[in-house]
Amino acid sequence: MNKRYRKFNLTQQIYFSQRLSLLLQSGISIVEALTMMMNVEASVQYKRAYKFLIENIQQGVSLSKAIKNAKFSFNNLLVTLIQNGESSGHLGEALHQAYTHLEKKGEMKKKLISSLLYPCFIIVATIAMTLFLILYIFPKIVPLLSSLDIELPLITRIVQAIYHFCISYGLWTVVGVFLGVFVFRLLVIRSIKFKRVWHSSIVSVPFAHDYIKVYLMASFCSIGEMLLSSGKGVPDLLLFSESSARNVIYKKVFLNMREMTIQGVSFSISLKKNEKYFPKLLVDMSILGERTGNLALMLGHCSRIFEQDIDNALKRFSSLIEPCLMVFMGLIVGSVALSIILPVYEITNHLSK
Repeated sequence: MNKRYRKFNLTQQIYFSQRLSLLLQSGISIVEALTMMMNVEASVQYKRAYKFLIENIQQGVSLSKAIKNAKFSFNNLLVTLIQNGESSGHLGEALHQAYTHLEKKGEMKKKLISSLLYPCFIIVATIAMTLFLILYIFPKIVPLLSSLDIELPLITRIVQAIYHFCISYGLWTVVGVFLGVFVFRLLVIRSIKFKRVWHSSIVSVPFAHDYIKVYLMASFCSIGEMLLSSGKGVPDLLLFSESSARNVIYKKVFLNMREMTIQGVSFSISLKKNEKYFPKLLVDMSILGERTGNLALMLGHCSRIFEQDIDNALKRFSSLIEPCLMVFMGLIVGSVALSIILPVYEITNHLSK
């Protein structure tokens, strides 16, 4: 299948799983459901994608196999749940589970982006305004300052040094930053050792590592609830988590935990032996879940608690960062403006004398 038809972003996967789940649960066949979805699809590209799936299924290929044949960029969990639903005969319910998880994932991603969008906007606006003052306004008074025999204030001398640096090395600095970002990304992609160091530093960020663990484990617990409820075992959950984890540190942790559980070690003990990578609540709830025989239920409770913790943390972050950013913006822009006003005041005093 042509590559340009393979891309299904998160929103499109949510739409796919939601609509197909509703249609299948209403009692119609999967071919009829996909045909209806194809008919209401506005994009020619996705009409062809649905047509590809329909043709494969009519030839006796399962939906999960057809998706793999088309090499759609579907979430691994969505494909896994489709396989489970096909084997158990409850594809509609499996798709509904996938839709619920993907929707929560999308909402969490939106909240994270929206909480970071305002700080990024303020920082970019502050930098742009500062550069405008330094590179456009400040140069207009530089000749006058140089012609007068007066001692410039310290803040003006600092801004003057920044101005000369921007004029002499500004372009090279921008090129260097872009080159540094490119080299960094290349090292993360190509160098396993560098990637391991980088991913280790991500989960060890001061003041934020606990929230990072909670964010990662919210998805892990949600997936665990669905897979265990659908009949999969803990080794299957850990295998799936290992294959889908982007952080190489957690890949290794999940691999070690899977090997331990295959050897007969309980899930809670394997968690406890790697407790620095997991919230303590998850360890305690897993012990309780294994004792009561409701591990899937306990993982579901952990998932909802972690999601609420993330939501609360983002709200606190937004309420704290806004006044800090306003103070930051005022100090930077005010300092540059003061570096222009103070020499004018000195010049006025000099001329009056």
